[in-house]
Amino acid sequence: MDVKAYYDRYWSDGGFQPVGGDLNPPLRALLKRSVRPGARCLDVGCGDGRTVGPWLLEQGCHYVGVDVSEAAVGQATAAGLDARRIEDASVLPFEDASFDAGLIIEVLEHLFAPHLAVAELHRVLRPGGVLVATVPNVSYWRRRLDLALLGRWNPFGDDLSVEQPWRDPHVRFFNLGSMDRMLRQAGFVSVATQGQGGAVLRDLPLVRRFGGGHPSAAYAAAERMLPSLLGLRVGAVAIKG
Repeated sequence: MDVKAYYDRYWSDGGFQPVGGDLNPPLRALLKRSVRPGARCLDVGCGDGRTVGPWLLEQGCHYVGVDVSEAAVGQATAAGLDARRIEDASVLPFEDASFDAGLIIEVLEHLFAPHLAVAELHRVLRPGGVLVATVPNVSYWRRRLDLALLGRWNPFGDDLSVEQPWRDPHVRFFNLGSMDRMLRQAGFVSVATQGQGGAVLRDLPLVRRFGGGHPSAAYAAAERMLPSLLGLRVGAVAIKG
């Protein structure tokens, strides 16, 4: 199965179809700090566009989304967003220095060559442009615990990740250090990474089953001190020099 067919199925009614919705608080904060109102924004791997598209439009930004899946692009355009299908995230159909901001949210872990995608984003950003990226954190405490105590690998890609990890959509894995190195090697400067979205009680199975465990202020403070261990995701902001 080729990549397009895989992600068309992924975004079909019978697939995982991770429908976008309200921004989670850590991503909202990251975008508010990083993307200026009115910016021309490119959302790579946009899916249905609803993860960041509506919020960016509310800020007066110009939004363009691209995705390899025709099904996903169809959902984004049906929602009124400017979305276009591409063949490959490492070959974008835009001129150099076309955008003020590039977003690649929960996408790099799906790519065989994520370093080429961020290098291409570097090309299409103007000097001083900003890249905002998020990925799952392979070093998160729960992933470590699963592997150390249960001998269980959770790629964290969909609802069958634990039961059938061999067919999981995540093919590349990051922590804060590897994300920082990849962005710098692509030519970005002023790279800042953070851990975000972690919790303790929420990620204990029995507690989660009964709907408990929202992150506390104390956990958020600890997450800032130990982001690689306590952050569920890696958030990164990088500037093109």
